[in-house]
Amino acid sequence: MRYLGCLFIIAALLAPHSVCAHPETGLLPDAIAETEYKIVLEINPRDIPTRTKLGMVLYRKNKLKEAEQQVSEVLKSAPNDFDALDVMGLIRLKEKKPAEAIVWFQKAITINGEDTMVHHSLGLALEQTGRYREAEASYRKGLEVNDRLLRKGVNKEKETERRNTLLSSLQGVQARLKTPRGGI
Repeated sequence: MRYLGCLFIIAALLAPHSVCAHPETGLLPDAIAETEYKIVLEINPRDIPTRTKLGMVLYRKNKLKEAEQQVSEVLKSAPNDFDALDVMGLIRLKEKKPAEAIVWFQKAITINGEDTMVHHSLGLALEQTGRYREAEASYRKGLEVNDRLLRKGVNKEKETERRNTLLSSLQGVQARLKTPRGGI
């Protein structure tokens, strides 16, 4: 009985902080975030942002089936949730199913086209299917979004990193397009 009381107090103390904790920004190790998010979801199973964050943590830990279950649960009740659509695309990309990933990223972009990295992820999926010109266009679109966000001063440090990632991917796909087989 005493153990259950302690567990409840710990869960209660952790629950209010879960919204403030962003393991995707590196504030919590994934193992701790996974445990924390699962506790929060036991208390409130309808907490969509926490379930999506759990899906992302599981994705990063290569627990792809579990990640898919969490994100699918979100999409049942919120089919237009940008983050869930994006994470599902990332899962499909990691599963080496780029054609499926493209569909998820395109859905996410229709919800929010002002996210730099969803354009990068779409570009990666397009590259993996050999659609290099479309990948190039996706990276360029990501750079346009990135430029707008940087001019607004939004997340300057992160967006600067993202710009470098996009530029590197763009250079890579352009190099492929220059080779005789890449332009096919």
